[in-house]
Amino acid sequence: MSIFNRPRDFSINNSTFHTHQLQLQLQSSKGTILNASLYVMLMQRSTIGGFERLQEYVAYGAFHDSGERFDPPKCHHNTRVAIIKRIMDWIGGLNEDTREALVMWLYGAAGAGKSAIAQTIAEILHGQHFFLVTFFFSRNDPQRGTAKWLVTTLAYQLATKLPQVFRERAALTFEQDPLIVTKSLETQFMALIREPLLELLRSGFSTNDPIVVIIDGLDECDDPKVQARIVDLSFRLLGSRDLPLKILIASRPEVDISLSFDRKPFSTLARIALDDDYQSEEDIRHFLANKFDEIKTQHRLRSYIPIGWPALDSLDTLVQKSSGQFIYASTVVKYVASARHRPTHRLEVVLGIQLPKAGDNPFAELDALYRHILMGVEDVDLILQIIGFVVLCPSFDYHNSAAFMEAFLLLAPGKIQLLMQNLGSLVAVENRPAYFGSDDALIVRILHASLKDYLLDQSRSRDFFLDHVKMHTQYTELCLTHMMELPSLEFNSPLQPITGMSLYALIRLNFYVLTV
Repeated sequence: MSIFNRPRDFSINNSTFHTHQLQLQLQSSKGTILNASLYVMLMQRSTIGGFERLQEYVAYGAFHDSGERFDPPKCHHNTRVAIIKRIMDWIGGLNEDTREALVMWLYGAAGAGKSAIAQTIAEILHGQHFFLVTFFFSRNDPQRGTAKWLVTTLAYQLATKLPQVFRERAALTFEQDPLIVTKSLETQFMALIREPLLELLRSGFSTNDPIVVIIDGLDECDDPKVQARIVDLSFRLLGSRDLPLKILIASRPEVDISLSFDRKPFSTLARIALDDDYQSEEDIRHFLANKFDEIKTQHRLRSYIPIGWPALDSLDTLVQKSSGQFIYASTVVKYVASARHRPTHRLEVVLGIQLPKAGDNPFAELDALYRHILMGVEDVDLILQIIGFVVLCPSFDYHNSAAFMEAFLLLAPGKIQLLMQNLGSLVAVENRPAYFGSDDALIVRILHASLKDYLLDQSRSRDFFLDHVKMHTQYTELCLTHMMELPSLEFNSPLQPITGMSLYALIRLNFYVLTV
């Protein structure tokens, strides 16, 4: 029994109490023991309204106009025109092919400019007074690198832009269930977005234009399974077609996201792949030319820049190195435009004409991206062996066939496709003619020309470095192994190209011996 059991008429003098040493416990009517500090906190929070509670779980940096993202990447003037038009036509219901789609997936390789397009669309919609809410994921931000605050952030934006009915319904949810943020994403979506929207519609609200949700960088959410769940929830939210809502999702084509989209009905989904169909090379050339013109007219050392700089062949090289990915071009421009350096010298460093100074890396941003992606895959040593085969081997038409490489590297059929599924933002495994006159086959294609430069430069790639001597030695040994086994090879083996395995192996072996 406590020594303070029912005490009366007592005092304590010359004493100090510490709340962390004295933990009062209160017995609730249901027999639940509550810590006194938690009880006090709950009593204080009981005076806070539901909307104020909602604000405590908002990732403000995820807004398209957030101060934390000030001067975010967006499309350069007169670039990405066709893509922007297609997205805006989808939102406005002007394209017959996508009119029924409720969700649009914008996807492409790392650095292809997805975030810039999403930001540009957001700014256009904001300027046209659409009801717009956004969430820009970022792996470098603890609030934006997870889905923990996704729903509450979207709900907050809707509550500040839609009529009062939505805010009142969302606030009531928080008042009735203060722990709603601890529940599943599915429960949060229904309670904080779908139900308040339905309540708003029942109140008589209508709009000629859809409410638009933009979720950018979904692949940067820290959990691949949650990425797929967000895709599934987007369709579930709109499945009844009773909400004036459209959702644009931008991401890399990572395996979990791709599989989730692939399971959705064709009629409800519109896709845009950032590939050669949208003339990205012309857009990048236009971007580079404009930026170099700005450097020539605005740089403090502009008087030292010769007329005709940069040369046309230099511009061609940069476009080719970009491989349709804007991140390479934007990285080059940032480096060359440095106010503390001579632009002509810096461009020569980029082109490999001049060596960079110690500690100076023109491609630091690009290298960080490549490193992050490679660190997230399994069997990276085997993946590098496969990439090295594509990068280092002679350019025979059929050498990048997945079936041929699997046979040559002694891998099980289908292994390459499995290995590369988490590397889809850098390497594509796609159906194409393997060589002239052949049927379609799975071909391994590196999406970034600059990836080769990264992997072959040990100062940049470090533990991902492709040591060409070591790798050529491995390939030579494999050549000898296959030549020893030639009598046992079946005629239709993937190692049997049109010219015959023996001749092919000798040519390749001769190449390796000369190289090593």
